[in-house]
Amino acid sequence: MSVAEAEGWWRHTLGAAHARAVFLVARDVDGIAGTVQMHPAWAPNQPHRAEIAKLMVHRRARGSGIGQELMRGVEEAARDAGFLLLTLDAKRGGAAERLYRRMGWIHAGTIPRFAMDGDGRTPHDAVIFYKDLSDHAGD
Repeated sequence: MSVAEAEGWWRHTLGAAHARAVFLVARDVDGIAGTVQMHPAWAPNQPHRAEIAKLMVHRRARGSGIGQELMRGVEEAARDAGFLLLTLDAKRGGAAERLYRRMGWIHAGTIPRFAMDGDGRTPHDAVIFYKDLSDHAGD
């Protein structure tokens, strides 16, 4: 993806975001080091649910704990906004999948050929996760 395409995608995403969406950004001395998003579910029968999307950590910051801190922050923002259930997907076998498992996310299943790799041509499987934020989670 070119820089122009990425800028266009971000401008569209931010401009079209739901009023209750959350965008978190982590910075270090060199600039933006990572980001994550939370989008409320669109369906009227799911006002309690949101989706976590686009956890991204710059190469220079990987392994520093920024991804984990962004996830903690977005989970806290979801709780504060009254969401009780979060969902997300991750590339099967990737670093994000390992992070979500370590952070207590529950694996709900795997969907083959769910998304394309960075080359835009090669499909990869996605693992689907959820996290129950309600008071009775874990009962």
